[in-house]
Amino acid sequence: MDCWKVKKLQAQNFRNLGKDVFEFSPGINCIFGQNGNGKTNLLEAVHLITNKKSFRKNTGYSQMINIEGASPEMIIQSVFESGDTQAAYSLRMTDDLEERYLNNTFEKSKTLSTSVFINPFDSYSFHTSSTFRRQWFDSHLSLINKEFKQTLGRFQKAIRFRNSVLGIGGKNASNQLRAIDEQVAEYSSFLTQKRYEFLQELNQHITPTFKAVFSEEHRLQLDLDSMFVHWDAQKIFDFYRHQEMNDIKAQVTQVGIHRDDFIFSFDGLNAFEFCSLGQQKMGFLSLIFAYIELFRYKFTSYPIVLIDDVSGELDSQRWKNLIQYLETKSFQVLITTANENFGKELEKIPNSKKFLIEHGTLINRE
Repeated sequence: MDCWKVKKLQAQNFRNLGKDVFEFSPGINCIFGQNGNGKTNLLEAVHLITNKKSFRKNTGYSQMINIEGASPEMIIQSVFESGDTQAAYSLRMTDDLEERYLNNTFEKSKTLSTSVFINPFDSYSFHTSSTFRRQWFDSHLSLINKEFKQTLGRFQKAIRFRNSVLGIGGKNASNQLRAIDEQVAEYSSFLTQKRYEFLQELNQHITPTFKAVFSEEHRLQLDLDSMFVHWDAQKIFDFYRHQEMNDIKAQVTQVGIHRDDFIFSFDGLNAFEFCSLGQQKMGFLSLIFAYIELFRYKFTSYPIVLIDDVSGELDSQRWKNLIQYLETKSFQVLITTANENFGKELEKIPNSKKFLIEHGTLINRE
C-alpha cells in the first residue's frame, strides 16, 4: 500500500468550516482554537474522505450540512501526496446522493488512505461498556481485514433474521432456525478466529508501545472472553440446536459472538476493575498506537492519525512523553487543542505546522 498523506483540503457547506484551503505538513500538524470553533470538524472532514464515514455516531448528511450555507450541496476537496505523486480526491454529498471522485473520475469505493481517530474520552466507554469494546475491536479489525468486515455484516443480518423468527414463533420456527443456524455457525466460527488472531497480533505491540509512549514499564494483555474460541462451525451449530428451545422461550438469541467481550489486563489485573482512571487512559491510548503499528506492519504504510485534544486526559509530563513519541514516528498527525499549556508544548515541536481556527475560519499561524 502506498503511503498517501493529505496535502490540501477544502470544505464547502460542511458544518461550520469556511472555504479556506488547509495545506498540511506530511508530519505533525497542530490545530489550535477555542472549543466549538471547528477543530474537530476539520478532523471529521479528513476522516470522511479517508474512511467514507464520520467518526461521530449516527451522523449523516443532515447533521453535517451547514444549514446556513447558500447551497444544499456539501463538498470536500482534497489533494493527497505519496512521494512525488499527487492525486485529487473529492466528495460531493446531497440529501439523496453521495459521489466520490479520484482525479476527476467517478470512484465507487476506493479511498487513497485510512485514518485513525483518537478521542481520549472514548476511554471511559471502552472501560465501562462491553458493547463499546466489541464495536471498537470489530470496526478497527474491519479496517485491516475486508473479509472480516463482509462476514460481520452477513452475521449481523443473520442474527437479526434469527431474532425476528424467534419473536414471531409459530410451527415453522424450528425448521427456519435450523437453516439460519447453519449460516450463523459458519460466520461465528470465522469471526471468532479472526478476533482471536487480531488480539494476538495486538499483544505483540501493546506493551512495547506503552513503554515507548509513556516511558513506564507495565505488562498489558488483551484476551477474548468467548466460549466459542477454537470451536468449528459444526460444534457451534450443535450448540444452537441444543439452545433452540431456550431461545424460543426467550424470543431472542441469548448466547452468541454478538455478546462476546474483550478483557484488557494491566500487570495481570483486569483494567476495567482495578486500574486508576489515569492508567485506563494511558492503556487505551497505547492500544490505539499499538493498532497503528500493526496497521503499518500489515500494509507497510501508516494511517493518518487524528488526535482530538488529549490535554484534559493526561498530566503535563505525559503530554511531553506523547509529543516526544509522535516526533519519532513517520505517520502524519493532525492534533487539536484548546488548552493553553498543552498548546505551548505543541508550539515547541520543530518542523510542525500550526493552524488557528476561529468560528470555522482558518487564521494562518505558520
